[in-house]
Amino acid sequence: MNTIINGFTRFGFIDLARVAEKGAAFGFRRATRSELEQGIALAESLMSSKIADPDAVAEMDRITGMTAWVTGDPVEGIFLTLPLSKQGEAAVRDGSYNPARPDPAHLCSNGEGCTAFYIGVYAGATREARWNVMTAAAVMRVELFSAYPCFARGATEDGRRSMERLGFTPYEGGLADLYVQEALTPVSGEAA
Repeated sequence: MNTIINGFTRFGFIDLARVAEKGAAFGFRRATRSELEQGIALAESLMSSKIADPDAVAEMDRITGMTAWVTGDPVEGIFLTLPLSKQGEAAVRDGSYNPARPDPAHLCSNGEGCTAFYIGVYAGATREARWNVMTAAAVMRVELFSAYPCFARGATEDGRRSMERLGFTPYEGGLADLYVQEALTPVSGEAA
């Protein structure tokens, strides 16, 4: 499992306990329903636009076991990350993926094999929360998810700048304002 075939990474399996441990090192925890609502409201206020509603994000989190993360008490930062199936990666690349309500077949279920990641949002209200979000995103990308392409949309100028600092580039042919960072290393066949 060390190659990219037809533009799609072979399946890799995610160790959800390791993801939670790494997130906790930066103050992140899986969001409760109340925290999820707070985090979404925070992201929407910072972005001046709507994102997925709490019910949809809760369902994404139920399917993946790793979508909704928050930091702070009360919530000061949110990070929504979605592991994608082969079908999900193809949908992101061709523009048919629905970020607000993805088809369950586009998501990897609770650590099952995935081929890519989609970042729904990462946002922080305070300097510390922004630092936690950006540092967690960079460290987790390199240490846990380097074998996978990673997608995100540039919804704001700040978001586009931060993605570019992380090494993302614009992707043509997919969703509007889509950015990608292709796999940094091949899938090793071991759990991430």
